[in-house]
Amino acid sequence: MSRVIFVVDFEDGKEPAVHSRMNILGGELAAVAWKDAIKSEVVSVKDGLPSPNQQCLLFDANGEGWVIGWRSVWLSECMTETGDWDWNYQIESLDDEEMNITHWAPTPPVPEA
Repeated sequence: MSRVIFVVDFEDGKEPAVHSRMNILGGELAAVAWKDAIKSEVVSVKDGLPSPNQQCLLFDANGEGWVIGWRSVWLSECMTETGDWDWNYQIESLDDEEMNITHWAPTPPVPEA
């Protein structure tokens, strides 16, 4: 398998919607970087975590870079939080054991049509 990297500038607010396994020019989308969309809202996981199930951008220091994901909390049989949680990713093939999430940021707002 080979990879081709494109860098495309979009006018603010006109960024395209993307999703995992999206077809791009005959290939499958493997990663998306929202570098310019992330300004001052980057938070270290040492300083705080996103709310449960809040979709956000997660930074993997092991090489994936910015990925879309969320923090899923574990619930007891009584449906109360146990205090344990896992990262989940929009791209299902990412393995949490191989990831090293160090920072997170809110996703950019959905562009207006």
